[in-house]
Amino acid sequence: MAKQQTFADKASKLSKKSGSIIIDPESGKETKLLNVKLVESTKTTKGTWKFLVRMQKVYESSLKPYEG
Repeated sequence: MAKQQTFADKASKLSKKSGSIIIDPESGKETKLLNVKLVESTKTTKGTWKFLVRMQKVYESSLKPYEG
C-alpha cells in the first residue's frame, strides 16, 4: 500500500514548483506566497452541515489573498 501524502508534503511541493517570491502590493516588499487550506462550513436546508474545502494562495507578510 502506498504512503499517504500529508498536507505539509503537498504544500511544500507546491511552493517548490512555482516561483513563489513576488512583491506584495501593500507593503512593496518581496514576500513569499503561501498555500492555505480554507474550510467553510454552511448549514443546509435539511439541518446538516456541509464543508467546502479549497486551497488559496496568500501573501506571507500580510496574509491577504493573492489575486493572480
